[in-house]
Amino acid sequence: METRTVTRSLKALMVAAFLLSSAAVPALAGETTAYLKSGWFTWDEKLNGSSFVKEEGVMTGAGISRRDDVWALSISEVIEVWGGNLDYDGHDVTGTTRLKTDTSYLGTKEEVAIGIKLAAADSLILEPFVAAGHKFWIRTRSSEDWNSFYGRAGVAGEMKRGGWTLFAKGGATVPIYTRTHVSLSDAGLTDVVTEPESRISAFAEGGVKLGAFAVSVEYEGMRFGESEKVATRSRAGVAKGAVVVDSQAYQPDSRSDYFSLKLAYSF
Repeated sequence: METRTVTRSLKALMVAAFLLSSAAVPALAGETTAYLKSGWFTWDEKLNGSSFVKEEGVMTGAGISRRDDVWALSISEVIEVWGGNLDYDGHDVTGTTRLKTDTSYLGTKEEVAIGIKLAAADSLILEPFVAAGHKFWIRTRSSEDWNSFYGRAGVAGEMKRGGWTLFAKGGATVPIYTRTHVSLSDAGLTDVVTEPESRISAFAEGGVKLGAFAVSVEYEGMRFGESEKVATRSRAGVAKGAVVVDSQAYQPDSRSDYFSLKLAYSF
C-alpha cells in the first residue's frame, strides 16, 4: 500500500480518536502511569545513499500517561519530555567542511490513542488501536527545530500469569505533516523552512508488570524522505567569503532509531 493511501486512512482514524477521547463519557476504570526511560538514539541523514550526518548517544525521557476504560474501549493520553547530548559526525550546512563534535537534543511528545479490547482467551486480551500525536524537538549543532504530526496504528496484547502480567504492542507510524526550521545565520544565509516527505516506520514495546511496577524494552523509529528544495539568500552586510549564495537548501533523507529501557509506576 502506498504511503499516501496509508496517510489518508490514518487521518480519518486520528479524527475519530480525538473526538472519542474528548467526549463526556463516564470512565469505568482509570489508571495513571509515570515513567522514566533511557537508551541509545541514532539520527542518520543520507545524500546520494551515503551518510552525510550521523548523530548517536544516550537519550533519556520522562513522561506521564493516563488510561481510561469506557465499556469495550480504552482511551489513553501521553505527555513526554526527552533529550540528550550526542556525538556528531557530519558536515557544516554548506557540505564543504567535515565536523566531529557534539550536539544536544530537547524534545516533547503528546499522543492520544483509542483501542478496542478483545478477549482472545481467559487470560489473554488483544487490543487493536489507533493514535494521533505530535513531536517537537531541537537539534543544537545544526540549529534546527522540528514539528512532526503523526498517526499510528497497531495491536497491543496482555497476558496474566499469577501475579505477573506480560504485555507487548507494536505497529506502524506515519508522519502526517512535518516542518523543519533551520537557522543559517552562522553561514551568512537567511533561515529556511522545509517539509520532509512522510515515510512509514515501526514502533514496539514488550515487558512485564508486577503490582504497580513495570519494566519494558521499547523501540521507536521515524523516517523522513527528502524535502523539496527552497531558496536561501545571503544576508545583507555579511562579510565576503560565504560559500553558498542565492542557492537551494533542503532536508535530506533522514531516519531516527531509539532503543530504550523503560521503568514505570502506576497509580
